[in-house]
Amino acid sequence: MHPLQYSQFGYYKVDPADLESAPIEPYPFSEGSTFRIKTVISEPAAQVVYEDWFKDQEIEWWVWVDGVHFAMQGRAEISYYQPPGLEVEHRFVAEAPCVFLVPRGCKFRCKVVSEEPFRRLVVDFPNPGYEFTSDERT
Repeated sequence: MHPLQYSQFGYYKVDPADLESAPIEPYPFSEGSTFRIKTVISEPAAQVVYEDWFKDQEIEWWVWVDGVHFAMQGRAEISYYQPPGLEVEHRFVAEAPCVFLVPRGCKFRCKVVSEEPFRRLVVDFPNPGYEFTSDERT
């Protein structure tokens, strides 16, 4: 069992310029897709990232921790397979402003259909420690 780790209080004032100045990078595990990301809070209890996905690109991910996505701009078609069985494909359209929970173990696919990026603040519980995120700031 891991020892209890305490997080520091975190605060971030959302500023679109922060994300717009982040580099566009290849998205891991989704060949041909790119994204931009900025980690705005990184503590043991949670990681908060500010992230853009782009038009006509498909992003796939197998989610390792619970994540709450606050869509702030854009529109995307999302399909997912619900754990633990992953037997049935579910679909919905996420259009900002909205919020959705992607539970641990979920297989998740997103295709951006808006001209503007699908921009989200994503809160992962606990912090998964993804190393591909850039510009850590607490």
